[in-house]
Amino acid sequence: MRQSILLLAFILFSSVVSAQTLNDFTWMTEEYPPYNFTENGQLKGIGVDVLVEVWKRAGITKTAKDISVIPWARGVSIMEKTKGSCLFSTTISPKRKKVLGYQFVYPIPLDKNEAGNHIIAMKSQHIKITSPDDLKKYRIGAVLGDVGQDLVSDAKVPDSQIDTCSNGSLLIKKMIKKRFDVMSYGYPTLESLLKEEKIDKELFEIVYTFPPLPMGYAFNKDTDPALVKELQKSLDSVHADGTADKIRKKYLGH
Repeated sequence: MRQSILLLAFILFSSVVSAQTLNDFTWMTEEYPPYNFTENGQLKGIGVDVLVEVWKRAGITKTAKDISVIPWARGVSIMEKTKGSCLFSTTISPKRKKVLGYQFVYPIPLDKNEAGNHIIAMKSQHIKITSPDDLKKYRIGAVLGDVGQDLVSDAKVPDSQIDTCSNGSLLIKKMIKKRFDVMSYGYPTLESLLKEEKIDKELFEIVYTFPPLPMGYAFNKDTDPALVKELQKSLDSVHADGTADKIRKKYLGH
């Protein structure tokens, strides 16, 4: 009997010691301006600044330097396999929430005119798209694992017509070299990347817009829901007192 009690006490003690806290979480992002990007060696952006504010209110002792900047597909792989890991800024699609089981803390404040994603073409191509069915006519570029890839796959575009790469900068280079006809990507982010690359944005145009979707912080499905709820409470307060909108205006200017 005494041995059973000791064993139970050991198990309970071990579970308490090994219980994950918010300070144990892993945080990951990609280069996706204006939401998360590196400038002069510093990570910043709407999603980054809002998250740092959330940390302060949740008592998390971390800074932007504790966020890993990695290719999106690698971040998705790590997040899906690692309890207590977060990847942002992540568009909240039905597939990610209901099928893959991601947990989300949201919303990250967006440009008020931004849709979930866009189909973008070079103006010189004179491409016209009026419905998702039209997408099947074209070769489409997308970032691997990004919602842009999911959306064109959902539109029944064959995988053989989807050309993926690791980030938006490579997407632009492939587009200019005519490796594909259109790209599936967020236009505000494209504008930021074109400015960095010193490429005239007037060469590009939006030819189709998907319905708007919210954006947030995605967590591994096995992460303690109570901890995710605690973060959501802190994010709600960042929105409630106007701090989130001030951060949005800081980067978007309106």
